[in-house]
Amino acid sequence: MSSEYSKKRRFPRIPSCNAVLVNRLGDAPAEELGRTLVMGLGGCMFTSNESFGLGAHLQLLITVNREVVKSHARVVWERGIENGRVEIGVEFTALDDDARAKLGRLFGQSTSA
Repeated sequence: MSSEYSKKRRFPRIPSCNAVLVNRLGDAPAEELGRTLVMGLGGCMFTSNESFGLGAHLQLLITVNREVVKSHARVVWERGIENGRVEIGVEFTALDDDARAKLGRLFGQSTSA
């Protein structure tokens, strides 16, 4: 990965298509299946049939390399795409060591401290 790219982002991102089950937390719960298009150690981007709203708090279950990564996340951006679908960018707000290790394997990294 180029050093130019690394300077622009706190966490590197890579294209990665994975199934994701999204649950909106709080007063108006909702559940939706989607697909990630981009993954990073700090968040991901996925497509959905539903908008969750900027700032919404979500629980994500993402299948990565046949393992489930569980995370809490916050919606930081949304963009409408074709057929009424939405691209949604989230930042992870809670990611345990096991989930971080599973994501790290996508990048060929060891995440042990």
